[in-house]
This record gives sequence, structure tokens and C-alpha cells, in this order.
Amino acid sequence: MTSTEDSQGDFETIARSTVPSDLEIIKALLESERIPAFIVDGGINQVYSLIAVATGGARLQVASRHVEAARQILTAFEAGQLALDDDVDVADEEPDPAPDKRRSRAFGAAILVFLGGG
Repeated sequence: MTSTEDSQGDFETIARSTVPSDLEIIKALLESERIPAFIVDGGINQVYSLIAVATGGARLQVASRHVEAARQILTAFEAGQLALDDDVDVADEEPDPAPDKRRSRAFGAAILVFLGGG
């Protein structure tokens, strides 16, 4: 089969796992870097986990033109280079107060209209 300029071409497997949810994490990481990826046989291996070993597990595939970039990201991920620092606590960050003020003003206005004061 030949590919044309408009088609995405061939796909290559860059990772395998008997636990498809592990591949979902890598897929999300690749897609955040604008590399389209998809999982082959993820559903069947999730439902019938006993055959996952026999079938080689689920496969994460990307278009051939993205393989090199995807493998670099996968290598960085596996080496722990993309992990968050243990010191960072997302809950400590203060949210932007502007949406809360707008929400409270809208709620106040709705109460006034409901009570007939607006």
C-alpha cells in the first residue's frame, strides 16, 4: 500500500503494556505535545486481561513521521525527567480571585432579581 501526501502514512508501535491504562498516560502526554497517538487492543486487553499476555498486550502507536519525537518524550518520561518536584504542592497555589468575584456578583444579582429587588 502506498501513501499519498495527504495521508498520515504508516503507524509504528512505540510502547506495549498488559495494562492499557499505563498507555493512556503516555498517550495523554504525547497528545499534550501535539503528537497524535492511539492505543490498539486496549479495550480487549482491559476486558479480557487473561489474554493480554498471549496477545502481547495493548500497543501505543503514532504516525511514522512522529516516531522519533515520541520516542524522545517516552525516554524522558521513563527516566523521570518529566516528573513534578516533590516540593511542589498544587493546592498551595492561590487561584485567580477574579472568577470568584464575578460568580459572587452574579449570585447576588440573581438573589436580588428573585426577591424582586432588581
